[in-house]
Amino acid sequence: MAMQNSLFMPIIFSIAFFVIILILYLKYTRTYWLRRGVPTVPGHWLFGNIKKILDLKKPPAYVISDIYQKCSENDDILGIYIFFKPFLLIKDPAIIKQILIKDFNYFPDRNFTIQSFYDEIGNKSLFTLKNPQWKYLRTKLSPIFSSAKVKKLFHLMVEAANSMNKYLDDEFSNDTKTKTIMIKDVTLKYTTNVISSVAFGIQVNSFNPKTIQFYEEAQKGLKTTFSRSMQLCISFFFPKLSPYLNTRMLGSSTNFFRKVFWNSMDNREITKTKREDLIDSLMELKNAKQDKDFKFEGDALLSQSAIFFIAGRETSISIICLTLYELAKHPEIQKRTREEINEKLKEHGMTYEGVQSMKYLHQVVSEILRIYPPTPIIDRVAVADYKIPGTDIVIEKGTSVFIVLTALHNDPKYHPDPLRFNPDRFSDENKENIKPFTYIPFGEGPRICIGARIGQLQSIIGLITIIKNYEISLNSKCKGDLDVRNIFITPINDFSLNLTKI
Repeated sequence: MAMQNSLFMPIIFSIAFFVIILILYLKYTRTYWLRRGVPTVPGHWLFGNIKKILDLKKPPAYVISDIYQKCSENDDILGIYIFFKPFLLIKDPAIIKQILIKDFNYFPDRNFTIQSFYDEIGNKSLFTLKNPQWKYLRTKLSPIFSSAKVKKLFHLMVEAANSMNKYLDDEFSNDTKTKTIMIKDVTLKYTTNVISSVAFGIQVNSFNPKTIQFYEEAQKGLKTTFSRSMQLCISFFFPKLSPYLNTRMLGSSTNFFRKVFWNSMDNREITKTKREDLIDSLMELKNAKQDKDFKFEGDALLSQSAIFFIAGRETSISIICLTLYELAKHPEIQKRTREEINEKLKEHGMTYEGVQSMKYLHQVVSEILRIYPPTPIIDRVAVADYKIPGTDIVIEKGTSVFIVLTALHNDPKYHPDPLRFNPDRFSDENKENIKPFTYIPFGEGPRICIGARIGQLQSIIGLITIIKNYEISLNSKCKGDLDVRNIFITPINDFSLNLTKI
């Protein structure tokens, strides 16, 4: 017994010593911002400032937005902890401009990554790549997203919108005047039609049961499951864990998309067709003489089509669904929007110039992007120690920096009465009063969203197609609910609205 006690006590003391050291270390890590003179707010002993994300009552961006609101009006930055990892929230427009533009060389990379040991496609996308590879690829791809090139894609979007219009017409073919429509499902099919053409160089009709394979594969591979949502959240907040998560950008449909992509590439080479879409740009990249550090071939080429397909679809789904939802809540704004659409269509027809002349509709979409920015957190990571101008505060190398758009866009200091849906904020008379870098739905600077023009145009064409033919109203099931599992802003899967044929 004495021998047992003599062995047992050192073990107890060792465990107690280890626990004490661990507690002291964890307490010390939670003084990181205090030691640097950065204001912070209390948090949970384990989860830090993000415990409410785990409650699944609000999307993650809105939880962090609530933390932002606790920041003193005089504080330009706020230090938070996600578990025990420090993050810095930036709320001052001047500092935002420094980070995104003036001192971009200190913050050229995203914190978020979808890189994985198991997925070469996710590793080489424009979204994930870091400098200097990112800059090289961005330079090669930028020409396809110019205003002139986007204009040439207009007819593809109209064709997709016509397929959507026919589908909705068929839904009302039995003389039913008002019907509940699963709007997210409809917009998924519409945006799949558009983006498949631009990103993969093929034309599909997701509304036709006979040609629905591409859409079904996209849904199977990209479906938002609890597991996929958790992988994205972990990759967003803890990117160093991303390679171990077995995340695949295209999910279970990877081989299907790979086959479609290479068939399109091969056919384009055989026919020498020039459509001036993403496939053509990737072919030029494939055939260009490359430096040994820039080997963009195989899945690295497919990766660019894949990330554009995913991001382009999801952004437009969010814009269209939430615009229709807000118009259903505000019939007077809906009426004004429809009147402008009909007036401009009568004057110009369904043309690129006619769509661009719909100023009020563009104001409506701008207001939606203020309230519901699809990518609600702009993330950057410092690649070197950086002293914030005019302060003694140093952002250490490797520190993650967040610009929370759900907070910035709803700050009453910059956007009066921010909870009110008011498209006139963006009228010619008022938009000049918006302070620079307080409204940046697609980011800003060299890493601004490359596909913003295409995303907005396809969204607006989809909205025109629905609004001109249908009056939109709420039903008892639609509360405007957002997916609380998703790091991005997106409606829940069964998002529905009532449409009444005009």
